[in-house]
Amino acid sequence: MELPKSFREALAKKIPLLFDGATGTELYNRGIFINRCFEDANLSSPALILELHNDYVKAGAEVISTNSWGANSHKLQKHNLQDETRSINRKAAQLARQAIGDRGFVAGSVGPLGVRIEPWGPTSFEEAKEAFAEQIRGLKEGGVDLLSLETFGDISELHQAILAAKEVAPELPILAEITVDIEGNMPFGTPADWAVKKIVEWGVDVAGFNCSVGPQPLLTLVQRMLPEVSIPFIVQPNAGLPKEVDGRTLYMCTPEYMAEFTKHFLQAGVLYVGGCCGTSPEHIRAMSQSFRHQRAMRTAEEAGYNHRIEVLSHDDAKHPAPASSCTPVPFAEKSQWSRKIANGEVVTSVELLPPAGVVPTKILESSARLKEAGVDAVNIPDGPRASARMSAILTAVMIEQKAGIETVLHYTCRDRNLLGMQSDMLGAHAIGLRNVLLVTGDPPKMGSYPNATGVFDIDAIGLTNMVKRLNGGVDLGARPIGEPTALSVGVGVNPVHADFEYEMKRFAYKVEAGAEWAITQPVFDLKALYRFLEYIEKHKIKIPIVAGIWPLMSFRNAQFMNNEVPGVCIPDDIMKKMAEPQTAEDARKVGVEIARGMVASLGKDVQGFQVSAPFGRVELALEVLSGVNR
Repeated sequence: MELPKSFREALAKKIPLLFDGATGTELYNRGIFINRCFEDANLSSPALILELHNDYVKAGAEVISTNSWGANSHKLQKHNLQDETRSINRKAAQLARQAIGDRGFVAGSVGPLGVRIEPWGPTSFEEAKEAFAEQIRGLKEGGVDLLSLETFGDISELHQAILAAKEVAPELPILAEITVDIEGNMPFGTPADWAVKKIVEWGVDVAGFNCSVGPQPLLTLVQRMLPEVSIPFIVQPNAGLPKEVDGRTLYMCTPEYMAEFTKHFLQAGVLYVGGCCGTSPEHIRAMSQSFRHQRAMRTAEEAGYNHRIEVLSHDDAKHPAPASSCTPVPFAEKSQWSRKIANGEVVTSVELLPPAGVVPTKILESSARLKEAGVDAVNIPDGPRASARMSAILTAVMIEQKAGIETVLHYTCRDRNLLGMQSDMLGAHAIGLRNVLLVTGDPPKMGSYPNATGVFDIDAIGLTNMVKRLNGGVDLGARPIGEPTALSVGVGVNPVHADFEYEMKRFAYKVEAGAEWAITQPVFDLKALYRFLEYIEKHKIKIPIVAGIWPLMSFRNAQFMNNEVPGVCIPDDIMKKMAEPQTAEDARKVGVEIARGMVASLGKDVQGFQVSAPFGRVELALEVLSGVNR
């Protein structure tokens, strides 16, 4: 997309723009130690700064922030560089311009002074304003297109920066960004709602949040506040909260995770999105995909037609498959799993990962044990977390033939094109598999082989449409296939999705497309699950729901699930319970007790339970299911 000549014109046209990611953490990763002045690198290592800017431009960033966040006289004085304030900022702007050229815009980055100003410290308002003015003069001389006042924790200090910007460069648009905690308050306790209201009163062009927290808390805050904000909004979250791993500080959000939230920010009405600490060019590259999708939708709307983003998308759910002379197999006759669901009986399943190697002995022994215990089916994930494991289809075949228990085959859209998927579904039916859980799949970058190619010809909605056609006796090309497939069609759903309305919209499309039952993501928040059940009842999109249950093994396991597994949210009370045990065995007991409590609480409000077997320990899953009334 060709951008306007000026940022102010882009602002007037409300064109969404992708900002770049972190500067400080990236420079540290590239060899500048923490005790050095990052901003001095504009003069001492300009090639390194230019390389970083170029990497962000190649990744798709349309606004490059100058390497000048701490380039004010107060912070530079600590490195005896205060006399270089103007030249450092001027060079910062010139390097950013050299990288972006006329393909985007340069944002002059201005951060807090690093000193306390009145009434909290000895620096007066006037002194603070002059320090900001000196920095902004250098940025203006270097040719920035806008000023980005970012990561301010003191609303009074931000006010002085705004006043300085209006005095020194009244022609430049001003972005004012504050930092907040997970509760939505600035460091001194100022509520974000009040702070943003003041920022708007002070006449800036864009308001927003950056740094401190990851995307999820900011999305919650934005969705609540944005309807009351009269000017464009910007959000630049960290790549999650930092974690200490082997002595290193790491930011754990994957590029795909940031891209998913970028989509939600844009859907919520945020105009500008970028990244702060921990976000890299890889994150920005993934986030740019969300921008392309959003612009395609916008172009389609302006052109007056409904743009189809996905092949066999939700539009197909509203149009029946071509007629066939075949009579579809009734749901209750497809499998034992289907029969029990059709009869209103509770179904139970346990999830077992396919082997990472070529020996299936353990999973076959575990499956036989589950059959003996009366479990209805074994769930077989398809490359979970984008890992490379034994074929899920072949694993399911071996289990059904050698252990004598039905399987629920997870099948993803990630690794096959349309032709491959149709072939697999026909083959699965022919070999005797009947129960399929159709999911989009985790992107390859989440797994051990991040450079693998994700296909994603269609998503779970399109795949459900395809299987419905096969069950009706026709293939993708509307040609009869003779005897129809008899696949029992399940889909996934996430009751605690960050964008609940978006998830429910997709779930409704899946049901329209032909889903016959659903399995939820692991649920730890019963209130959220009941909200979901009430919603689908109210909107008449209810199909049998099997609740996903995950017995936690330890507090660390709970932390991992809560922070690093997309779609999982563990309430504080459960986190506290998991933190109390002193031994590993006690922690496992608490985890099982929590899971059993969820099963008991849900009772017959759901159609059944899918329990994960952590690390293949089926005895824990069986203990969780021991209280189920079959």
